[in-house]
Parts: sequence; C-alpha cells; structure tokens
Amino acid sequence: MVFLMNKNDIEMQIKILFDRWVDETNSEIAQQEKVRYAGPVLGREEYRNMLDAIFSNWWSGGSFTFDAEKELALMSDRNHGLLTNSGSSANLLLMEAAKELYFNDGDKILTLSCGFPTTVNPIMSAGLVPVFVDIDMDTLNLSPALLDDALSKDKGIKGVFVAHTLGFKSDIKTLLDVVRKHNVHLFFDCCDAYGTKYEGVPIQSYGKAASFSFYVAHHITMGEGGGVVTNDPDLNATMRGFRNWGRYCASPNCCIRSKDPSLFCPTTKLTNNCDLPSDYIVNYQYEWLGYNLKPLEIQSAILQAQIPKLEKFNEIRRNNYDQFLTYFKSKDLGIKTWEIDEETSPFAFPLLLENTKFNRKHLTDHLQRDKIETRVLFGGNLMLHPAYNKKAHLWESFGKHDNANNIAENFMMLGVSQVNDMEKINKVIEALDSFFKKW
Repeated sequence: MVFLMNKNDIEMQIKILFDRWVDETNSEIAQQEKVRYAGPVLGREEYRNMLDAIFSNWWSGGSFTFDAEKELALMSDRNHGLLTNSGSSANLLLMEAAKELYFNDGDKILTLSCGFPTTVNPIMSAGLVPVFVDIDMDTLNLSPALLDDALSKDKGIKGVFVAHTLGFKSDIKTLLDVVRKHNVHLFFDCCDAYGTKYEGVPIQSYGKAASFSFYVAHHITMGEGGGVVTNDPDLNATMRGFRNWGRYCASPNCCIRSKDPSLFCPTTKLTNNCDLPSDYIVNYQYEWLGYNLKPLEIQSAILQAQIPKLEKFNEIRRNNYDQFLTYFKSKDLGIKTWEIDEETSPFAFPLLLENTKFNRKHLTDHLQRDKIETRVLFGGNLMLHPAYNKKAHLWESFGKHDNANNIAENFMMLGVSQVNDMEKINKVIEALDSFFKKW
C-alpha cells in the first residue's frame, strides 16, 4: 500500500524521528566515560528550531535571528542587541564601530595581558593601539587601582576593553567611577560571563557595550556565533552597517528580509558625503569598509532555544564549582583556589599550582590518562606568544606583568559546565585523590 504524504506530513514525520534521535543521542553522550571540559547540551527544542529554520528555506538572518536579538537585549537590560557569526566577529564589529564614533587612528585602548586574543586583535584591526596591563590575582580581572594609575600616567588611552575572566566579577562600580573620572569609554567582553550578575544586574548591562561568544564551550551556544548589546542607537546602527558589508542603514532591523510587515526603510535619500547618482538605490550605498559577519538562521534558531535554559545551566555550573571548592578546601596542598558568590556564573574551576611539589604537567597528564579534560587560561600572558612578538610595534605595555606570567606558568582549569553531572564530577575528584596520594 502506498501512502501519499504532503509536505506538511513529511515535515511532521521528520520531526518525530528527530525527537527519537535526540533522545538516543543524549543518552549515549551521558554514558560516555570521558569527562569533557565543556560542550553543548542540546535538547528537542534546539533541534526542532533547527528543522523549522531548514524548512523555512531561508539561510541568512531571518525571523529566528530578529527574535533572538530582541531576547538577547531584553535579558541584558539593554535597548539593542545584534548577532554575528562568531564571538571574534562581535568584538571586531564593536571595535570598528567604536573607532568610527569615538576614537581616532592611533588612540590607545587599555586591555589585559592575561586574556584571549580575540579581545585584543580587533583593537589592532581597527587601527587602535592595545595597552596591556596585568590582572588582579584576587579577581583575575582588571584592578580599578591599576586602571586609575594607567589612565593618570598615559593620556593617550581613550578607551578600555576587557573581559570578565572565567565569569568572575571585578569591582564594577569603582571601574565605572574611574572611567568617568578620566572621560574614557568602557567596553566589556562577556564571553565567559553570560549569567553573572553584579548587585542583581546582568553584568553585560554595564559599560558602553558588551560582547558575547556563543561558541560550543560557553554557557549557551549557537555552535559558532556571537553578539553585542548596547543602549547607544548610533553604536548599534554602525555595528549593523559594518556587519552587513558596510551598507548604510538607519534601521535597527532589516526591513528587507524581516517577515514583519510593519518594518520599513526609514532612509529615503543618500547621505550627504556621497557622489553617487541621486536616483541610486539607497539600500546599496556603502558607508563603511564593512564585512559580512551575519549569523546563519539555523545558528540563531539554536540560540533562541538555549536562552531560556541559561539559568538552569548556571545552576549546574555553580553546583559543580562548589563541589570542587569543597574538596580543595578540605586539603592542604598549597593550591590556590577562588571562591564565588551566588551571582557568579563560572566558566571553569581555576587552580594555581605555584606552591606545590608537583607541577601542572604532572597533574594534567594524570587526569588525561583518566579521560578527564583540562585547560590552561587560554592566552596566559599574550605578550609571550609569537603572534604578538611579531607585531610588537602595534601594542604597548604598562607596568609589570608578574601575575600574568604566573598564570602562564602555573595555572590550569577543571570543567564545571552543564555537560558534567555529579557522577562525572565525582570521577574527577577520585582521580585527583589518586594523584595527590602520590605526593
């Protein structure tokens, strides 16, 4: 017997089979012996959204992207949000747009030497000069006192762009007081900190703007992807222009591709600084030397399903972190750890092994044999890397970097992400126990 199925029936059957596939896949992942450092946790909602994006037959940013951007702004207590194809792209757009609006060629932007390259590289790409400062070892972030010292001694510094390392908080209010005192712009990279709050307020709501990465290892994911939130309409519009090939657009939403019939292009004429024919189609006017950094619609579909799960994921992260902290506080090993409060959403569990009989390689090799992943703090001291040695004429350094050097030499991290349940956390603790008994 032949069953005739229309397009809607076929789509429904595909979704039913996908639901079964997701259940089986997640069950297999849960049974794996390997303790992953981090990774995505995807359920039926994500895969259903992906299928809907596929069935829509629209691959570039569409309704999922517009909706996810609105939700990103709402959860950040911001007026504007935009999505990109990566966290690196988010930082690039932010620095390019900030340069267009606030800075001039050669202006200096203070940043951390102990960080990740994609916070720093966009500064240089925009024709600005990174000034590296050391981290505060108590918070792993920027010290307000060091910031004040640097801004007082180097008047060429016009902005600050730093990350919230591992989701940890610095003294935000004091930082804001310092930048207001010196009249400089403050931007935050929140790739490790989505879910962290400061005095009850999302940490990404502070500063001129805040960027995100939604890479697979982060708190929530869209595979590869990133975003920026801000309250500045000019900054938002300029970032959107740079993201969309450099096209001029005065609208916060793309009225060409949106399914919302209420949206329309508010631009009726070419900008003044233009030699194009008067009847040239304004949608194709290029105001900036831009890029194509838009996300795929299927990426935004994943993110839209991930955003409501953020609090649940953060609860798991904090619980996993607390298990490790309790364990290490019960030991006298000479290992430095960091306590967190209930407002912090940790990216990982950090360890500093500067006063131990064993070194980092001893411990990481042991854990690796037990199929347990670890990480260093990514860049450590960025100035020690070949890429920055080769481009030393493009950046400057302020003060000593003893803490960053210490991090590069003696620091490691254990995974606390939502991919690991208590059984896997206990496996890590058992492996740690077996290692420490040898020392």
